[in-house]
Amino acid sequence: MTQWQVLVTEADYEPWWFFEEWEETITETYEFQDKNEALEKYHAIASDWRVKYPEHAVKKDILLAAWNPEEVVYCEDCEDDIQNYHGLLLLADGEVYQPNAMEKKTYFERKEK
Repeated sequence: MTQWQVLVTEADYEPWWFFEEWEETITETYEFQDKNEALEKYHAIASDWRVKYPEHAVKKDILLAAWNPEEVVYCEDCEDDIQNYHGLLLLADGEVYQPNAMEKKTYFERKEK
């Protein structure tokens, strides 16, 4: 049986950069046995973020980064302020899920207002 996870991350880089210690950026984990429940949770968070954060970017249909340009953190190594990103991922058995065409249309297409 497939294990589904919706992960929320917060880091100074977008969620598609799977750096060596990227798991340390996970702030919330939602686990599901049912794919549709996982898709619904992902969609609910993504919809909320599209209202809450003015900037968004998506890679591979399912790796969502959201940010507010004014939300920065100080980087001691670079001695400068850097952007803080909120990431949203959907994993199936620990791998980034690739939605099918119907799922893309239902859960992942951005609805313009």
